[in-house]
Amino acid sequence: MDNKTVISSILKDTSACAFRLSDYGYDERLAYISMIVSLAWADGSIDDRERRLINTIAQAAGRDIEEELESIIIQNRKFSLDKYNEWVDNIHDEKLKIGLIIDMFLTSFADKVLMQSETIYMKYISQKLGISQPLYTEIRKCVEDILNYKDDEQQIRYEYGPLNNREKQADAPSESLLSKYLKGIANTLTALF
Repeated sequence: MDNKTVISSILKDTSACAFRLSDYGYDERLAYISMIVSLAWADGSIDDRERRLINTIAQAAGRDIEEELESIIIQNRKFSLDKYNEWVDNIHDEKLKIGLIIDMFLTSFADKVLMQSETIYMKYISQKLGISQPLYTEIRKCVEDILNYKDDEQQIRYEYGPLNNREKQADAPSESLLSKYLKGIANTLTALF
């Protein structure tokens, strides 16, 4: 099955939202929801639409994850590169990786605005997961097309504004490394989108 077929089937069957997440172990489910929550915090807040998606994903992840959701939200307000690396290491299945990137785009597009900080996080995670640039672009295009089709009155737009304080205020050496990385790719990402 080619990647476009996988993307289409995930979106058709589930609108993503934790594609078959309950089939996976605790560590994978926790990593998945944690990355979604951390991404939702990327613009500095979690709005109601993002929260609804997070709740849906937590339900799909199982009762144990759902019961931990408030703690997961609080723990992931502050960014940690070490946590991201650990989460990425816990996700192995290719379809689950694609489902995660789809859910990340759905979360980012929930407010119909894709912020630069959200784009940077998703690009970083997709690279760490081994998602190629063409596949990443195809996922973005498929999700955007579906969302624009569902609501043709309000098209998705991109915000290229400055990075928020979450990127600027690193508290640990690992976070400083991410800050340097983010500054290095910000111009490239702006050109891509």
